[in-house]
Amino acid sequence: MVEGLKGPDALEVLARRFPQLYVAPAEGAQDAHRLAAGRGIAPEGATLSHFEGSPQDELREVDTPAGPVEVLFLEHRRDFETFLQIIGHKSSPAPIARTVGAITYRGLPDWGKVANAKETYLASGGDDWGSEFARLAKEPGAFRSELVIISEGPYSNVSADETPFGTEEWVRVSREIRLHHECAHVVCRRIMPDDVLSVWDEVTADVVGLLSATGRYDAALAARFLGVSADGFTEGRLTEYLDDEQKARIDEVAAEVHDACVRIERMSGPAEAADPFAFLLDLKRAPLLAF
Repeated sequence: MVEGLKGPDALEVLARRFPQLYVAPAEGAQDAHRLAAGRGIAPEGATLSHFEGSPQDELREVDTPAGPVEVLFLEHRRDFETFLQIIGHKSSPAPIARTVGAITYRGLPDWGKVANAKETYLASGGDDWGSEFARLAKEPGAFRSELVIISEGPYSNVSADETPFGTEEWVRVSREIRLHHECAHVVCRRIMPDDVLSVWDEVTADVVGLLSATGRYDAALAARFLGVSADGFTEGRLTEYLDDEQKARIDEVAAEVHDACVRIERMSGPAEAADPFAFLLDLKRAPLLAF
């Protein structure tokens, strides 16, 4: 990809690779979506007018120990929801929960990669692209891409007055927390695909987010994100990651999570802030929570 694309160029470049972005969410739009996503055929008169767009929209790469992660930031909430309706719901106008502020799509058919492979093949003297495409497409992960989408807004729906930051600064910090939180999930999925602990994964992803965005891990702020305290559950994201048995004893679970946050703060310092992803992998190898 081209790094650091901002404004309309971010979506334009992506639409050339994922032409379903030209298909506005609507009832009955699924056939057009299928042609675009499955065969790379953009609709006639293709346009991105269903996106409002912003000069702050950005397509960038984040370097991680598991390789680069491609991230799209969309400033307007409406654009974020439109993107998710198109990619995640096949251009159906499905409602997107307000609690969703970021998402990672894996295994997306990337028609930009197809176009590049075709150009390389023809330039080398090949004369049967159809057969070559069929051969290449059989390879695992062929012509597929992974994409992280993040939105604007206060992280975990925590207002600025509940943080050490002013209103404008909290918007900026929230964006960086959200970005690196999602990248942490990508790193864990790539390096440790079978090591999944839903709550611990969220706690450690917040570690990377806070260290990357602020230079330090603030246990009190991390606890506020999840809605945990030494006395139990307050109000926050924790319930999204619990099963029914855990929800039945939520105060006990919340106290355990809070204790883990406090212990992480004691473990973290300048070295961990300098390399948050290395700290992430250390925490994943020696979890403080078993769920």
